[in-house]
Amino acid sequence: MEFGTYLTGAFGQSQELYKARNEAKRGRGLQEAVVKQVAENTQQNIKLQREADLNFIIDPMFNFFYLFQPLVEKLEGVEVGPQENWFNNNVFYWRPQIQGLLNVQTGFTEKYLHLDQLPSDGTAMAILPSPYTLLMLSDVTGYRNKIEAVTNLAEMLHTEAQHLASKGIGRIQYDEPVIVAKQSLGSLNGKDLELLSRGIGICGKVDGATTSLHTYFGDAGPIIPFLKDLPVDCIGIDGTETSLNDILKHDYAEKELALGLVDARNTSLEDQVEMAEQLRIVAKITNPKKLYLTPNAGTEYRGFTHGINKLNLLKQVRSILHE
Repeated sequence: MEFGTYLTGAFGQSQELYKARNEAKRGRGLQEAVVKQVAENTQQNIKLQREADLNFIIDPMFNFFYLFQPLVEKLEGVEVGPQENWFNNNVFYWRPQIQGLLNVQTGFTEKYLHLDQLPSDGTAMAILPSPYTLLMLSDVTGYRNKIEAVTNLAEMLHTEAQHLASKGIGRIQYDEPVIVAKQSLGSLNGKDLELLSRGIGICGKVDGATTSLHTYFGDAGPIIPFLKDLPVDCIGIDGTETSLNDILKHDYAEKELALGLVDARNTSLEDQVEMAEQLRIVAKITNPKKLYLTPNAGTEYRGFTHGINKLNLLKQVRSILHE
């Protein structure tokens, strides 16, 4: 069994970056200083990921304020909408206003990433929204129905994923919090599953890259059989919301499995020995093609130092598993 580790989302910004941004916002500093600090912190973070022997290396996304930002700022037919809470967190996103049908456009994510600093050996990973989550957290007009809308969004995201793969990205992660959040709230229905299936059916396979559907902020247990059937290489499950017993009920022989057992929203550090033992149990009983330990989400919610601590935890557990 191949065990691995990687980060799954945006990293918390450093105090130096926060200060540079605050000074620029108040007119006491230059935007060039922000750009310089972002570049320095990105280089430092990628170095730390490499030193931790992570299987996939991400841009820490210091240029992102929220997941949909590149689409809102760069795509024709998409505008910024009202500010809303990002699930049950003390952070916000701006609700996309999508006026379809969107023409296929590429390169909008690339502008926010430091591709020149990422590895060129196929281990670089980029993160895009799932078409279903994008649809459900946007205000959408100009489509006959939601199926047409999710189809158009999935085609656009697939084209962007292919573009990123052509630039050396070897792994595409589609973020999918809405499907499990609705499941946890008891509001999930067959139409939701149909929409997600339709979207991932279009963008789930990317030439030159592997793909993952990463769920978080909700209990995936009851829909694991559905998730397993989606055409992606890896399924990511929030292990802080989904019970280990529900995960152990299934065989993942045809899939890679990423377990978000590291709680990105809690500053407490998990027991590394206990976590390694949990992973060994999952590997033995569920037989995934590959098994990864990850944070359940991005570590941005508790800041830079917290993110470093969680990154070090991944390194320690990986070391135990490879003894």
